[in-house]
Amino acid sequence: MKRIIIPLLLGLTASCEILNDCPKLVMGKPDGHLVDDRELKTIKILFKASDLSYENYQFYGLQSNMSGQYLVSCHQFVNNLKVWTGDLFFHFDKDGKYESLTGEIVTAIDVGTSPVMDLSGVESRFLERVEEDRFYSNSRSVVNGCMTCELVYCDLSKMGGNSAPDYVLAWLVKPEKLDYPYAIVIDSDQSVVSYNNGIIY
Repeated sequence: MKRIIIPLLLGLTASCEILNDCPKLVMGKPDGHLVDDRELKTIKILFKASDLSYENYQFYGLQSNMSGQYLVSCHQFVNNLKVWTGDLFFHFDKDGKYESLTGEIVTAIDVGTSPVMDLSGVESRFLERVEEDRFYSNSRSVVNGCMTCELVYCDLSKMGGNSAPDYVLAWLVKPEKLDYPYAIVIDSDQSVVSYNNGIIY
């Protein structure tokens, strides 16, 4: 009997250790990009040819049309934190030269990088919002799954329609292996200022 119980206990212990890794903190610019090696090589050639810096970007898209024009999509990072809703889209002409930019390059944010909330608090605020969502409130993969909590900068002015930037520390929270649902939780007051379940009416 002991030979059976001991492996069971070890298995339960290992399971608890896995669960203790959740929620997971995501913080800082990743080393890699979200495009394949061939696309990344093309992007670097385009940027270098136009003398554009890309050290603060994480590329996630490369598109080209029949005319040979390119569109490069990327996340931008300031103080080693992602600028949420601050994605940039670089347009290159058929000769591979930089043509225009959609989005605004942010060079400095004087807010700091030290959060007040702990991960359990961030996860709780997210799950409270999920409970109000009739599409996901009974989803075991979401409610019982592991969450990722990414510390980001959020520009509140883009939500209120103001022109002057108003950056605050916030959390981008979502299930680890899913794109939706996700929420933005403001670090200073724990308010959920954005929630998206991916459902389009």
